[in-house]
Amino acid sequence: MKIKHLLCFIALCLFFTPGKAQQLSVMTLRNGATVYIWEDKSKPDVFGMIAFKVGSVDDPEQYTGLAHYLEHVMFKGTQTIDALDWEKEKPIYEKIIAKYDERAALSDPAAREAIDKEINDLTREAAQYAAGNEFSLLVDHMGGQGLNASTGYDQTEYHNSFPPSQLEKWLEIYSERLIDPVFRGFQTELEAVYEEYNMYNDDRGSRMREFIYEQAFGDHPYARPIIGLPEHLKNPQLSKLIDFYNTWYGPQNMSIILVGNIDAKEAIPMIRDKFERVPRRAEIHREKKPVRQFKGRTEKSAKIFYYPMLALIYNGVPSNDKEEIALEICCQLLSNSQKTGILDKLQLDGDIMSVGASQNAMRDAGILMINAIPSFDANQNRWDSHKSVEKIVLSSLRQLQNGEFDEATLEAIKQNLIREYDLQMESNEMKAYILASLFNTGADPSDIVNFKEKVKAVTIDEVKAVAKKYFNDNYLALNIQEAKNLDSKGQKLKKPDYKPIETKKGAKSEYAKWVESIPVNMPEVKYCDFNSIQQKQINTRSKLFYNLNPENDVFTMTLKYGIGTKKMPKLEYAVALMNNAGMLPDIEPLAFKRAMGELNANCTYAVDDNYMYVMMSGYEKDLVKACQLLSKQILFPKLDDKQLQSLIGSAFGSRQMEKSSIGTLESALTSYVLYKDSSDYLQRIPTRDLIDLSITDLTTQFQAATNYECEIYYVGTAPFDDVYQVLSQNLPLKAQEMPSTSPELRPRQQYTENTIFFLPNSKATQSKIYFFIEGKPFDVKDDIFIEAFSSYFGAGFGSLVVDEIREKRAMAYTSYGIVGTPSVAGRNTLFQGFVGTQGDKTLDAIEIYMNLLKDMPSTPERFDVVKTNIKESILSAKPGFRSASAVYEAWKRMGYTQDPAIDKMKKIETLKFEDIIDFYNENIKGKPVVIAIVGNPKDFDTKALEKYGKVVKVSESKLFSDSF
Repeated sequence: MKIKHLLCFIALCLFFTPGKAQQLSVMTLRNGATVYIWEDKSKPDVFGMIAFKVGSVDDPEQYTGLAHYLEHVMFKGTQTIDALDWEKEKPIYEKIIAKYDERAALSDPAAREAIDKEINDLTREAAQYAAGNEFSLLVDHMGGQGLNASTGYDQTEYHNSFPPSQLEKWLEIYSERLIDPVFRGFQTELEAVYEEYNMYNDDRGSRMREFIYEQAFGDHPYARPIIGLPEHLKNPQLSKLIDFYNTWYGPQNMSIILVGNIDAKEAIPMIRDKFERVPRRAEIHREKKPVRQFKGRTEKSAKIFYYPMLALIYNGVPSNDKEEIALEICCQLLSNSQKTGILDKLQLDGDIMSVGASQNAMRDAGILMINAIPSFDANQNRWDSHKSVEKIVLSSLRQLQNGEFDEATLEAIKQNLIREYDLQMESNEMKAYILASLFNTGADPSDIVNFKEKVKAVTIDEVKAVAKKYFNDNYLALNIQEAKNLDSKGQKLKKPDYKPIETKKGAKSEYAKWVESIPVNMPEVKYCDFNSIQQKQINTRSKLFYNLNPENDVFTMTLKYGIGTKKMPKLEYAVALMNNAGMLPDIEPLAFKRAMGELNANCTYAVDDNYMYVMMSGYEKDLVKACQLLSKQILFPKLDDKQLQSLIGSAFGSRQMEKSSIGTLESALTSYVLYKDSSDYLQRIPTRDLIDLSITDLTTQFQAATNYECEIYYVGTAPFDDVYQVLSQNLPLKAQEMPSTSPELRPRQQYTENTIFFLPNSKATQSKIYFFIEGKPFDVKDDIFIEAFSSYFGAGFGSLVVDEIREKRAMAYTSYGIVGTPSVAGRNTLFQGFVGTQGDKTLDAIEIYMNLLKDMPSTPERFDVVKTNIKESILSAKPGFRSASAVYEAWKRMGYTQDPAIDKMKKIETLKFEDIIDFYNENIKGKPVVIAIVGNPKDFDTKALEKYGKVVKVSESKLFSDSF
């Protein structure tokens, strides 16, 4: 038997060596499941994913949305997970299935509503035999982080990260969920999906993407929204969902992906033991459906977005096609992160506000897309026409079509792709998603390891050939226009008034008790060492922070100047121009970008309230030249007036649409509530003053910012002393830097009574509700209490907020409640809560949330999960090597003198449930609550808000410094 097993293992297992101290193993289990294990012992945790080769494209034509529905209910347990008494629950569950089939055969709304109420009663009855949310709690108990799932067009993934010591438990519960799943609470999860649909309906970006895919793919299932069509969402059948699961969720359609601190030899026997239990299913025969082929120029228009945009769509290739990499290089030749592309020049020259090219290669088909936002003339108060933009873009596109680029340009693009690949491969999560994509398309796993060699092998003749073949005269022109008001497509999904689903509080299934009892060998705790970061003074106040790159040859460097827009408001515009700047006396922006690209380096500028950043990445062999080139631009920037006018036009255009953006209104309202007259939207440069911005003024502002002290964060492979010498000699750091007072936090508005700020918006489908409670000055000694309270109250699937708002009542797709800590010791903490719910449920949501704040339920039986999750997550939550030095400095500003985990591990041992109650009583209970609401006043009785405190109705004009 042992020999047979060994031979089987050798036959089915492949090994690849992708990088330093890393190994990728690939094998197939006896039931057909594919396993990918990417070992990287430098990581503190493991990212685990189960990916299925099924997505919305596989939804039956008359039952769209099933793939997404299934993703939601896969968290609802099995005949063991969540099951307190399956024998008693089973007949009720079967009645629920039958009731949905009975409902589907009816057309009378009243009859359907009657059955819905019967289903609600049955669901409430069945809930008495279920623990509720047990899968999520088991993940929490093992210290899992980031539990989530996603449905795409072609694949569905379930994933979270976890400590390496918890591998057996992770494999156990992720395999168990695939054995006899029970789709409990289907009714409430339907409501959550309705809320998700309504959320997307409010979002113009989602509506625009739907329009683009609908037009691009025609009759192909890619043209349908992933979430499903509303007429199908309103007519669900649980039996169809079960059929869908039985068809598509077999092991031969599944991949098990583990990336990070894992040993393949130790993991493989456990994987076999756990996942070979999953029964093999019938083979799947997927029909590949034809994709729309464009002939000539076709034009479509829609008033759907915040501002006008042109989208040119060309037929592309499916994922894993032999021409995919060459086409990606074509797109990079048009636009790329270095801004050296043919189309990038249009933006650098100020001819177009924004433009970019991208490839979207999916399993059955692909498209190539060019998106362009016209320039806005602030003086004329108008956008350039779609026709003029299309003419400019097509004129530039002809350079690609005609092969007007040389070997040097191509080589720089290829090197940029390789560098970006190296940076992506530093992420466990990114590796997992790439492996899932390879599995989905049937690609060879060596493709991920050999990607750089494949890029290098692409010739200029191949690129010219595919450019001519695909970027041709057959395309779809989508004229996306500004919509002053966006209707809800007449498809708002109304949520019925069901009774909440109450499960047995504190109950655990026998399975959960067994999983929690599985012994775990606690590894030696490895803490972060502040002294591992080498540092040295440069000039009077500036300092270099150095960390070694253990993975690849890419260096990253950030210059963090101690001044921001709080003291220099015009820096916002100066920095924006620097991203498109040339170099005096006569180096144009594109020439500068290409000079940087030839050094395989990339440079960007950014700014926030307190700091200005200059960020560069590249390879160290050209570090000196890259620093010298960067220094010349910083010292002698060449800013262009045409770009400035385009930037001003962009600001004008952006401000014109902010009242039609629910997201912007949310941001403006919460900023006003917290800071009143100090809100970002009130302190910004007035629109009328933007016209007066000048190149001279902005150049002066930028250079004045470089006079401040600077923190330099460098990550690379060269020795510290060599790096110090290169940077001290080749960066433009001032000898007598001005001292920084950053970070300076704005004082928040203080409230002495409950206050509700309501911003009416007649077009809102959802109400967005925020809750704030001012806290006490932050002290590191309280960190474990803050973390424990947040975990218990409103962070994660197992929290009180999610249980009451989503699990029991499905009022919201998103809800939370946490205590946020300031970036500087001694400043106040802030409780922040949120519920996004359908408008007619606004008052119900506020009532439930306020009751939680007023009288927090006591469920001490959940404390063990909270405590264990914090303890386990401490072991695996570490900053990556790129961010470590900046994170350590941030911790110091908060008051830590060593890794916070050191003291947390001591505190967690003595943490009691009473500590959570005490924190609540001292910091939350009875404190003034401030509520901010953006919603439709037609959907609820606004007068009823007075029950919760003083009501302040806010107009949009109150939130912005000026308006159109």
